[in-house]
Amino acid sequence: MPRPTRSFSRRVLLSQLAVIVVTLALVTGVFAWMGGRSVTEVTETKALATARTLAIDPEVRKGSTEASAQPAGQADEAITSPLLEITDDLRASSGIVFAVITDDRGIRLTHPDRDNIGKRVSTSPDEALAGRESVTHERGTLGETVRAKVPIYSTADDTTVVGEVSVGIHASVLDADLRREFLVLGSVAVLALAIGVVASLALGRRLRRETLGVGPEELAEMARDQGAVLRGLDDGVLAFSSSGAPTLTNATAEQLLGIAHVEAGTAADPDAPSRAEVPEVIRRMMLDAPDHGALRRRVNVGDRILLATAVRVSRDGVSVGGVVTLRDETQVLTMARQLESVTSMARALRTQRHEFANRLHTVLGLVDTGATDEARTYLATILRTGPIATPVEGIEVISEPYLRALLEAKGTTAAEVGVSLSVTPDSLVLGRVNEPEDVTLILGNLIDNAVRAVVTDAMGGVGDDADRTDAVFGSVEVTLLGSGSELHAVVTDTGGGVEDADVESIFDEGVSSADDLDPDHGHGIGLALCRRTARRHGGRVWLLTGHDPVLGGAGFAVHLPDALSDDTDDKER
Repeated sequence: MPRPTRSFSRRVLLSQLAVIVVTLALVTGVFAWMGGRSVTEVTETKALATARTLAIDPEVRKGSTEASAQPAGQADEAITSPLLEITDDLRASSGIVFAVITDDRGIRLTHPDRDNIGKRVSTSPDEALAGRESVTHERGTLGETVRAKVPIYSTADDTTVVGEVSVGIHASVLDADLRREFLVLGSVAVLALAIGVVASLALGRRLRRETLGVGPEELAEMARDQGAVLRGLDDGVLAFSSSGAPTLTNATAEQLLGIAHVEAGTAADPDAPSRAEVPEVIRRMMLDAPDHGALRRRVNVGDRILLATAVRVSRDGVSVGGVVTLRDETQVLTMARQLESVTSMARALRTQRHEFANRLHTVLGLVDTGATDEARTYLATILRTGPIATPVEGIEVISEPYLRALLEAKGTTAAEVGVSLSVTPDSLVLGRVNEPEDVTLILGNLIDNAVRAVVTDAMGGVGDDADRTDAVFGSVEVTLLGSGSELHAVVTDTGGGVEDADVESIFDEGVSSADDLDPDHGHGIGLALCRRTARRHGGRVWLLTGHDPVLGGAGFAVHLPDALSDDTDDKER
């Protein structure tokens, strides 16, 4: 098993702390070195300045000149006493450890320890006696000190060295100054480290909250998977932020919605993020989606009927937005309606085949028994009325095979629920249908809606009339007219009609007169599908608002400009 890796926020925190510690160590080290150098230089400068001041004092120059003229170590008290008074006052006022004055042989004329007067200094006086100033860190009779040595020039001229002044400051004083400097610097470093730790912890928590605890490796893997999934899906996918702003769309969604994708940093808006112009109905779906579960709706976009599913997404209890998937159901619903029409035709054909077989058996029986006259009369009757009985009154005026088959199938299903279907006598269609699937889809939907309206209105009246025994609830009339390549159709019924306020809304997806409205099974999309199919062929479907049929109800009209072809041309081909 792979070892569990630290979270991204923890890794960032540790990296930041490491950077802070290293940076503070470097800065502290540099400033400590600079501070130490500064303190040392200040101490050395103080010792050197004190020695210079003492070396140019007239009494010091006079005493050192007189002592150098006497034998070594023979300087009398008249020479040393003024010098001791000067050096003692200097030590008391400036805080130095010692101030030693010598002659030109390095013999002490002053010293804090009077027993050392008249003795040679413990450290070499050669640099000062040679006329050069020096600052050193040396150990002598008074311990380790910072020493400044300056030559003393004769009172007779300024070029003859007659002694030296050695001023010392204890190293402990320097160390105390350094410790004080380092303490301040260390305190600042610790405070900076504490601030850095607190800031890193706060940043780590915010980073963990913003990234939902997802590390860079997981983010990269999610981005790869996201690209593969979005490109591989046939459905449209749209992602939204928690505020409802679109954040991601795939190509399928843009195609289904007909939206324009705006890339980031365009000339029109260089600061604009990448986004898509998503219809408001889709965005509202995401906002209305429940926290648990999905919200499904059918929406109309252009000539398409889309099944939209909105789901909210949360991680660790925090809402991060939502996802809406889109599926194009226009073709599926169209095929379902066409299949329904074909199924109705097939059922009607099975019924007619059974009746046709019965008639053939009757003719065969008449022939077998020698009743040829009766057989001839029977066949003549069949030729006048049609080979198969149909429940559609007036259908003989329709010779176009697709339209006739549709009407016969719908007439059979309508008769089963107590509705009579008829074709008006003024109907006439001479050509052949070019797009039988779409034409039968539109007419089939309109006839089905009319039959349902009649049954719904009649069933509402049955409860009020207990003595009613009539099995026919009402009727539906169809008028079909062909004019060149144009097909005109009118479907009227004796149902309850349509309210004036619903003239246009009935063509919206999801609107239905059925009491058991169920969008998942097709109710509420028939008229919308009819209008879309008609518009695709340059035609239209509309409600006859001025319709006043003899039996009342509602009427729908259809105009399809290129639905028919010339029957003569078809025969020649």
